[in-house]
Amino acid sequence: MLQDIIFHPADTRDFKDFGFMQAHLSFKPHLPEGRKRFGPLITIDDGTQAPGSQGFGLHPHRDVEVITFLVSGEVKHIDPNVPAHSGTAAAKGVQVITAGRGIVHNEVNNSPTAPMRALKIWLAPRATGLAPHYSKMALDAADYTNRLRPILSPQGDEGTLVAQQDVRLCYGQFNRNDTLAYPATGPVRGLYLFMVEGTGTAAGHALAKGDGLGLTNAGELAIHTEPDAEFLIFDLPETSIH
Repeated sequence: MLQDIIFHPADTRDFKDFGFMQAHLSFKPHLPEGRKRFGPLITIDDGTQAPGSQGFGLHPHRDVEVITFLVSGEVKHIDPNVPAHSGTAAAKGVQVITAGRGIVHNEVNNSPTAPMRALKIWLAPRATGLAPHYSKMALDAADYTNRLRPILSPQGDEGTLVAQQDVRLCYGQFNRNDTLAYPATGPVRGLYLFMVEGTGTAAGHALAKGDGLGLTNAGELAIHTEPDAEFLIFDLPETSIH
């Protein structure tokens, strides 16, 4: 099967200054071909919110899976309609919202003194009109240090959170030179690697903070890590680049 590889250097992302937050956007519908989406992966917004910032205010979402990965700092999630879905998450924490038939929410920096860096990730769901749902977890450093820790899957395997899409998401943080192989979960899958911090190499590309690398018909991806490499790998259903 023909394999396509696309490399997204960090400095080619779209930059937005919202005042309270500075963000680099890897995918958006208004961006050029190759940056609109990668299969069901439709957004990776890498944003840093100022201390005490109050976010966008209450705003709606519908028919999207909203994943927040806390790189540093602490987020406060506010859902005025379902108070049980409100709460805080700290680095390295993950929260998943199935917006389904509609939610209203806001995410604010819970610290008055420290900035908060978070990756806001959107996935297209498996179906429209699903029941809204919220879940979160804190990651144990022992589970992601010098190894890949699954954090998201469609069935909640291996202690992961559940996404309403056929996607597996793994996270790792490395403090040494290492080489590992990530095997895609099926014969016709897409992989997308996003460098959160540090440096490494994959598919012949040197990778640094904010870089992204996507492969269709991926098979197995060999990754060389340098000390302080930190990255996410999305394992996606049959994927085309838009």
